[in-house]
Amino acid sequence: MITNRQLSILNAIVEDYVDLGQPIGSKTLIDRHNLNVSPATIRNEMKYLEELNFLEKIHSSSGRAPSEQGFRLYVNQLLKQTSHQKQNKVQRLNQLLIENHYDISSALSYFADELSIKSQYATLVVRPNHKTDIINNVHLIRANSSIIIMVIIYNSGHVEHLHLSESMEFGDERLTRISNFLTDNYYKSQFDFNKKLKQFTNSMAEQSFINELTIMLTSHLHKQSNSIFMGGKVKLIDALNETNVSSIQPILQYLESEKIIELLEDISTSEINVKIGHEIDEGLSDISIITSQYHFDDALKGQIAVIGPTAMHYQNVIQLLNQIW
Repeated sequence: MITNRQLSILNAIVEDYVDLGQPIGSKTLIDRHNLNVSPATIRNEMKYLEELNFLEKIHSSSGRAPSEQGFRLYVNQLLKQTSHQKQNKVQRLNQLLIENHYDISSALSYFADELSIKSQYATLVVRPNHKTDIINNVHLIRANSSIIIMVIIYNSGHVEHLHLSESMEFGDERLTRISNFLTDNYYKSQFDFNKKLKQFTNSMAEQSFINELTIMLTSHLHKQSNSIFMGGKVKLIDALNETNVSSIQPILQYLESEKIIELLEDISTSEINVKIGHEIDEGLSDISIITSQYHFDDALKGQIAVIGPTAMHYQNVIQLLNQIW
């Protein structure tokens, strides 16, 4: 257990280290903060915090830097304070959907870039899992003699388009009937679907075409549910200085692997979560990931991650994510 004074000193060291990017000594603390204690007392308290593994000494500098454990204690305080604060939630995503004509991919891509600009860190936005967003209608429209457009409309109002090559001479009326069949039967079991399909048409060519549409639609939904939109990757590289530049490759490998998806899929609530260094993965250090949820509506939700160095402006990012609905 540490005292309030030791906690205040730790908080000041974390904030100064984030601002200055270098180990913090007692003189810096006195110059930058209104600490009503002597330099000797501050040095003694810093030594004690180091013994508790909240601070660590870097090279031969007389100053101290926060350890992962020190950052964790600091962040826990911020999260506790934030949980008691009421924020005006910003429904920016719904506005982006309208601006992008309900193209969810474009909206999320813009959203990732906006978050990166506002947070000044790299961001990840994971597309909502379409298993929670039921298809309401499927429409087939012939674009030309060889291209058919499949328009998918979800209960949430989101609209997507798929293009497929098809040279068979299906007229508009027949395409409408096939569209209605898909809409009514897509969620049936394989057995029931095949039974309905045989009742719908005796044409092997049509049956083959409808099966092709179903496979294409299922593949699309699976692929889209795992889509990740990244904003400001270069900000992550810029944030790592010469002391931890060797961390860049494993960090980028982690972000491009299935592990980041698994981490984000574990988010089941709107609570903001922070993982620091080795808490993310045993092979990682020098970065932190702050995660939360975003909502299109009460049913359709996805995940957000802001990624930066362990010495990041946690308070700014937590406040930003806390405003997002």
